[in-house]
Amino acid sequence: MNTCIDKKAESQWRETEDTMSTQTVPPSGSEDTFSLPLNLTEWVDETTLLDWVEEDVEQFDWKQPELVDYMKRNPDYRPKVMLCLLTYAYGTQAFSSDEIVNRCYGDTVSRLLCENKAPTVSEVRRFRRENRGLLKGMLVSLFIHAVKAKFDLGDILLPPGFKRHLLDNAVERLDIARHMDNTND
Repeated sequence: MNTCIDKKAESQWRETEDTMSTQTVPPSGSEDTFSLPLNLTEWVDETTLLDWVEEDVEQFDWKQPELVDYMKRNPDYRPKVMLCLLTYAYGTQAFSSDEIVNRCYGDTVSRLLCENKAPTVSEVRRFRRENRGLLKGMLVSLFIHAVKAKFDLGDILLPPGFKRHLLDNAVERLDIARHMDNTND
């Protein structure tokens, strides 16, 4: 069922990329020397990150018949909550499922994101595994927001090579999360 979210997300990310202009300027130096902080709150405040994550999640078509039907049959399945929670966590240097779940009890933003009902470690792992593509897209979007805010770029579009660099960063964070979970078993 989660693949219907991935297919729709993939389609939406492609539509966004298709509308990109080539009139762009990289934020600093070349993509080989540019690096994002592991915790994006070094560049912007938590509230701004949270707003970006929630805004991006709301752009998906959550009324797809297959998804609606699945959610009716599985009332505990909370894809919006999980997508927001994991995107925010991976953007703020929380990678292991244990740490993400613990944040839901101790961190105000994470507690708000999970609506005061923390997921289990296995739910976090399963969601990450089943929605890896969607999480990559969400992280790239979050990184773009952060880069534009940090370097005051406004609506300028980033070059495809730089976007590839951001995608590599997203993949790296998801790989770190998977690796940390595998070593905690």
